[in-house]
Amino acid sequence: MTPTLQGMPTRLLTLVLLANVCCAFSGCAVGSSSAEPPAHRSESGPPQPVAETRADGLVSPGQTPGVATTGAGADIGSPLWHIFEETRSQAGNDSGEQSGLIEERLKDLQPEQIVDFHHWYKSLDRSLYTWEVWGAAYVIDDGCSHDCFRDFRAYVISLGEKAYKTALRDPDNLAPIVQDAETGDWENADDVAAEAYSSVTGNDAPFEDSELEGNPRGRPWDDADVQSLLARYPNLAARFR
Repeated sequence: MTPTLQGMPTRLLTLVLLANVCCAFSGCAVGSSSAEPPAHRSESGPPQPVAETRADGLVSPGQTPGVATTGAGADIGSPLWHIFEETRSQAGNDSGEQSGLIEERLKDLQPEQIVDFHHWYKSLDRSLYTWEVWGAAYVIDDGCSHDCFRDFRAYVISLGEKAYKTALRDPDNLAPIVQDAETGDWENADDVAAEAYSSVTGNDAPFEDSELEGNPRGRPWDDADVQSLLARYPNLAARFR
């Protein structure tokens, strides 16, 4: 219960008034237990808004996408996975057809939602940018360039959440899940957010679809020592070699 001011000692009255002034700046109310919870804060920046997930699996405009990246091997979860899993099934496991279906799905969204989708997708791609995942692609396809590695990451994401998490935890366990580059059509597993944004707005997308560069995270391997590389991925070697 908020105390009445009448009849209070001068010193106590002063304290109450100061408390109310402080709360006016911080958004609280003296004597109230129903104040809104504070915004989430990051250790190195201003308060961040709490993302509100919409019925379509995206977040409300202007809010942070529902992804969590915690550095190497981040385990990113989001209801947006259903877009990949449903379109993969509808496309009959055809990567090129699936990319077209995803683009059509994105065209039904608001422009800011397409931007949210792109940022989430790029978070997935960055998490897969490891020597471990590249080595798996190398074993599967009997060699894999930097461009091939990019296509493989997109292909793994296109397969859905199970394949993505398997690649993060132990890429060798992708053996029963993936196909090689030709059969799986890695090259056509595209990020189509920019195309969808342009179709919806008539403008270029407000983000750069730049490629990841530099050394991946993790322990490098030597492509001159093929036997050691195969030994590192016994399940993949058994299936694809």
